[in-house]
Amino acid sequence: MLNRRTLLTAAAAAMMIGGVSATAAFAADYPSKPVKLVVPYPPGGPTDLVGRLVAQRLSDLWKQPVVVENKAGASGTIGSDYVARAEADGYTLILGNNASHGAYELLNPSSAPYHTLVDFAPVSLVGIAPLVMIVNTQVPAANINEFVAWVKANPGKVNYASAAIGSAPHLASELLNVTAGLDMTHIPFNGTAPAMQALLSNSVQVYMGGVSSVMPQVDAGKAKLIGAASSERVSALPDLPTLKEQGVDVAYDSWYGLLAPAKVPADILDKINADVNKVLDGDDVKADMAKLGFERRLGTRDAFKTMLENEVARTKKLIEDAKIEVK
Repeated sequence: MLNRRTLLTAAAAAMMIGGVSATAAFAADYPSKPVKLVVPYPPGGPTDLVGRLVAQRLSDLWKQPVVVENKAGASGTIGSDYVARAEADGYTLILGNNASHGAYELLNPSSAPYHTLVDFAPVSLVGIAPLVMIVNTQVPAANINEFVAWVKANPGKVNYASAAIGSAPHLASELLNVTAGLDMTHIPFNGTAPAMQALLSNSVQVYMGGVSSVMPQVDAGKAKLIGAASSERVSALPDLPTLKEQGVDVAYDSWYGLLAPAKVPADILDKINADVNKVLDGDDVKADMAKLGFERRLGTRDAFKTMLENEVARTKKLIEDAKIEVK
């Protein structure tokens, strides 16, 4: 009597004989059940917000729920490690960023539970959150050159804030230290809100943050814009020159993208990538993402993989150049 395993093996063999792989057939049916999208940070933050936007649009396309599950903690590594160890069938994905998939493992090489380029398969870049540089109103500078001159005239007296060690604001500020030859002191906080409060109280003098995080204080006259710490001008602030345009070559964008466990079949990854590009196309989505402080960035899996490799290498060099250590 034929058992279930025998029948499944025979079916797979028949599909191969017909010139269609079993994997391709599974990809054509994907997804046939709910998909879990892990966000490795608490609800309400930028990663969560863009994750829910992607999840809703994929749910509409697939006619299957894409369920966002927040697994926060340890700078994004708890949720990331969970996904790295999940079944490699495409039904568990993660929305990662620079900190969770790059900076943490480089800053904590002996304790990091995974390595991004080994334990994950890049699926699709979704967007970037460009950073802008602000200072409190007591800083006598209106542009980056005046700021650099002021810091150099006050060695050891200027502090910068970050939302967390290894976050994009942290690394962007250290890149400014290295590039401009500054000696600003890092004061890390647990999130953007306390970092902004420290800026307003003059406990710190400078912060690199997302547009949605910093502009309320700028609009209220409690902080001043210095420039965009991004590779190009920010669409929400088209008149704000980049730091590079002002003569200081500092650009450190925070990327956000979908990743899967390393051994998910390529055909399934290709389908997810194509569908993400499909649902995030259009001016309406671009506008929705801009409201959340994101610049939409889409492309192929190979392009995302290359970007990840370059970003990990760049972050590693920056950590070494700036002599950043986790104590």
